[in-house]
Amino acid sequence: MLKLQDSTVMIKLLALLTLMLSSANTSCDKERSLPETPPSRFERYTTDLTMYSDILGETIHYSIYLPADYTTATDKRYGVVYLLHGFGDNWGAWNDQWLHITTLIDSKEAAGEITPMIYVMPQGFNSYYVNRYDGSFNYMDMFTEELVPYIDRTYRTRADRSSRAVAGYSMGGFGAMILPSKHAELFSVSIPLSMSFRTDEQYMAEPQSGWDGQWGSIFGGVGLAGEGRLTEYYKEYCPFYFFNEQSAASFADLHYYFDCGDDEEQLLIANDRLHRQLRELGIAHEYRVRNGAHTSDYWHDAMREGLDYIECCFNGGTWPDGQNIATDPSYAGVELSETVGGAEVVAYPSAGYDKSKSNSVVYLLHDGLTKDDLHRMMNLWNVAVNTKPFIVVCIPSAQAGSDFATLAQAIDAKYAIAEDADRHFGAGLGSGAGLLYRYAAGEEARLAALYLFDGEVDVEATAPCSGTYYYIDTTDGGEHYVEAGELYERCKADGVPYDYRVRNGQSGADAAMGGFQASKSNLMDRIRN
Repeated sequence: MLKLQDSTVMIKLLALLTLMLSSANTSCDKERSLPETPPSRFERYTTDLTMYSDILGETIHYSIYLPADYTTATDKRYGVVYLLHGFGDNWGAWNDQWLHITTLIDSKEAAGEITPMIYVMPQGFNSYYVNRYDGSFNYMDMFTEELVPYIDRTYRTRADRSSRAVAGYSMGGFGAMILPSKHAELFSVSIPLSMSFRTDEQYMAEPQSGWDGQWGSIFGGVGLAGEGRLTEYYKEYCPFYFFNEQSAASFADLHYYFDCGDDEEQLLIANDRLHRQLRELGIAHEYRVRNGAHTSDYWHDAMREGLDYIECCFNGGTWPDGQNIATDPSYAGVELSETVGGAEVVAYPSAGYDKSKSNSVVYLLHDGLTKDDLHRMMNLWNVAVNTKPFIVVCIPSAQAGSDFATLAQAIDAKYAIAEDADRHFGAGLGSGAGLLYRYAAGEEARLAALYLFDGEVDVEATAPCSGTYYYIDTTDGGEHYVEAGELYERCKADGVPYDYRVRNGQSGADAAMGGFQASKSNLMDRIRN
């Protein structure tokens, strides 16, 4: 038989146990804070975490990559980068399946190029990161009203728009554009990569099944063709429309950086036209076109500069406008200043040039570059030590005249240039690019390849030549960005071989140096030994 004091102790123990069970049952998974994790068990990358969404009525999965010092610097808070996946992918695509983004983050942190941040990779379904037109799946509302507050409650974030960025590829690129644009109160940085969206004409030309399955179910217009697909809801979320309908000042506090490869089947046309539209509207942005297609390797490489851009914006810095190409203005090779065909030219023969044999030629037409500028360019191309038999002949555009064919013949005769068309190359800057572009289309032209740097070309007046390869290079702040984009589109439409590049910077000699550096291997591979 229990004594009174024994029964009292038992009652107290039972009450304590009941209280503990009650506390456990009333806690809610979506609200609980993370337990303290011993440093020995800490893992930076965790996948398949969950958050329940009342708005969507289902569980949302996400992966996260925490800073290395997250469990040791317990009084420290971090900026947040949301990484959005593409159509058909999931929350593991940024690291487990395709891009291996943590490897890049680690290397840039180790090099001191970026500071630690929190990277969140949420499940995006096939939502394009917006609400459906009929209200049946309000993903954007979930993201802005539930996910962002949840991440701020659960992790030590800097819960401020100035410390939040959104980056994404393909469909995720659209999300990376649309979320900051529509919710500038939450985000300050937008990094769309190969952004999946189309021009009106492209959307109208989509096969019915493609339109219905990928876009119509989100923006409306299922089963419709032609202009019927361009619903008011579609226009509300289409960058071509909402950027045009609001003032540039509406987007002044947002930092845009978007990148798209020149081998994209359709997306570059839309991305490039958006770049031109933003230039015309005066909306500040960074824009890149590099060699590549719709691949994880392309997006991984794009994030190298993308992460630097985020770091700069989070720190309130100013992004540099252009590349600093450090080259020596002195020149150790042979330099020939001569009058040829009535024009004052400066010629730079390579180390392998031999006037007793047939050589290749690069006609370089420019708008008044100085000798120092020319020396820097020749150094970038390593002309003085190159063993291939060629010569670079530099002519000011004003000296070239309107009849470059006659001048080219005089140059060929003067410098023992081979007759084969595949031994002739052109490189033009500004109006010099326009002269060479028109020459390439003429009957007397012999150009295997034409390298245009911020070129002043008129595609409507003169079509690109099907027998010539075009290297189209400009900068996102360049003077002739419209002409460059139009030439890219025309070459693509006509099946003319091309490469298209858009780099950081403005116009002028310094900007051209970056183009010369980037084009070096391409040109030298084409010049025969």
